[in-house]
Amino acid sequence: MKKLTMVLAIGAMSVLLLSFASAQTAQQTFSLAVSSIYKISVSGDPADMTITDAVPGSDPTPVADNSTTYGITHNDADGAKITAGLLPVLAAGYTLTIDLGDGPVDISTSTEDAVGNVAAGASSGNTIAYEFSATAAAGPLTSVSETVTLTVVGL
Repeated sequence: MKKLTMVLAIGAMSVLLLSFASAQTAQQTFSLAVSSIYKISVSGDPADMTITDAVPGSDPTPVADNSTTYGITHNDADGAKITAGLLPVLAAGYTLTIDLGDGPVDISTSTEDAVGNVAAGASSGNTIAYEFSATAAAGPLTSVSETVTLTVVGL
């Protein structure tokens, strides 16, 4: 019995020593980083906007469109803003406003801050509301193609 115990003990020690002798490790070292991210997208183009009516004694009746949305992602802990600009700019007497949720902003002749402070994070399905108006004195406007550019930047 002693002999069997001794053989088993030597066998167990051999297995242990072999497993320790054959153990091997490997290591990898690398860095992790996240860049500043500022992304904005739109769901598509709004419908064409044509003013066709007026109440006698008043300027033409404005037209509106809120059929599109925007999505935004940014990771700036200090916040970000969204600017909106129109090209080409409109002549005097014609006004285009955009509302991205902070109230309407006139973008007829210059790029403006449309949302002043967006907290870091991601959101989608945010409504884009446009209103196009004209004074009676401005007269008819032949159809012009306009491009609105939305830009998200850090504060």
